[in-house]
Parts: sequence; C-alpha cells; structure tokens
Amino acid sequence: MNQGKWIVLKFGGSVLHGPEDFQDVQSDISRFIAEGYKVISVVSAYTGKTEALIKQAKELDLGFDDARYAELVGSGEFISAKDLANHLNSYDIASISISPKELDFLATGQDRTSATPASINTDRLRDLTKQYDAVIVPGFSAINAVGDSVLLGRGGSDISAVFIAHSLGLSSVRLLKDVDALYDKDPNKFEDANPIHEVDYQTALDLGGELIQPEAINYAASKGVKIIIASVGEARGTQIGNFSTKSKTAA
Repeated sequence: MNQGKWIVLKFGGSVLHGPEDFQDVQSDISRFIAEGYKVISVVSAYTGKTEALIKQAKELDLGFDDARYAELVGSGEFISAKDLANHLNSYDIASISISPKELDFLATGQDRTSATPASINTDRLRDLTKQYDAVIVPGFSAINAVGDSVLLGRGGSDISAVFIAHSLGLSSVRLLKDVDALYDKDPNKFEDANPIHEVDYQTALDLGGELIQPEAINYAASKGVKIIIASVGEARGTQIGNFSTKSKTAA
C-alpha cells in the first residue's frame, strides 16, 4: 500500500464518540508513522455533536445561507481535531491541528451547506509534514472565495479526505468507520451479509447507504482515487476503485 510520503486517514463520527476513543485512533496513526508515513488525519465531529449544533443554529434562527450557520455547524470537527492533536502531542507524537481556512481549502457552489471542493494549499500541507508526524484537519468545512465558512454536505468529512488525498497526488485514501468492510447487504439486518474485498464505484454507491458520502464516491471515481473502507486497526477492509468485476466477496 506504499504510495509515497503521505497517507490520508479519515476518522468518522461513528468511531469518534469522544476522547475516550483516542487511544485506538492513536494506535492506527502510530502504525503508519512507524511504516515511514507522514499522516494527515481528517476528522469528523464526535458522535451526535453535529446534530446538537444544527439544533443550536435553529434556536439562533440562523439560515442555511448564513455564514454563521456554516461556522457553527462545522465547529464540532474543529473541537475533535484540536483534542486529537493535543492527545497525540501528550504521547510525544508531533502533531498539529490546522483549519481549512489556514489551508486555503476553497469550495464553490450556490449552496453554502453543500459546496464542492475546488482547491487547497498542498504546499502548506507538505511544509507542515516536514515539522510534524501527524497533521489533523477538521473535515466537513471549507471556505468560499471571500473566506467565509461553507460546508461540504452531510458526511462531508469523507469528501474532505478524498479531495486532500487527490490533491497530494495519492492513489488512495482510508476512511475509518465502525464496520470492518462494505457488505453486500446490511449486516445489521441480514445474518447472511458478506463483506466485500473489492468493489467498483457504482456498486459502492448502490450499497454504501449512509456509510459513505455519495459525493465522495463520485469525486473519487472522477479522479481514479481508490477508497479503502476499514475499521480502526483493521488492515484490509474494502477497496473501492476501477475494478473489472462488480464485486468480490472477501475471504
């Protein structure tokens, strides 16, 4: 899986219930550092935090087109990013939390809550990885042309990670979820559900449900970026990419 100097890991809200999960996250990050990678970790907000922030925004009567709405609703990721960086530093893993604005992470589109990533300062990212072993980036948020906060749609941390990986020239990105793979049917409903080792982008869209943001899959497909779905600490998982067959059930 060696793809050069950097690897992008995205930790979703389903595996970030709170700081109590940092030890497992740290183990995953440390494993790749030990293999010689500089790690860029994109993080979601803690479980339930975004919903609480949406409720707060409604109570404040902030409209979807208000920059303050995007800033508030996206602030959960900033909290988890800073907390994770502090945790890693406490274990002598040189880390920094960097905001989308500091990375000039630009997104475009009419809808402030479902903008499309357009550009990011990869030189800044590369410079940071010369100083730190782990760079933590809040997912879900970006800025528009005038520097105001925008959001990348629900589940937007997925496309944050895919976009960053592609911008760095990486061939793949790892999205860490609360399941060990993508399954041919919902394993919570069907006892005979089987994990899939390899799957094409369209089938992943059909099966992904709420597990993977559709926009992230479509963007990855358009750029040829392989998405790896795995649980924290799981080496294999499911690879989503340009495979000739629709799917291969994992052994």
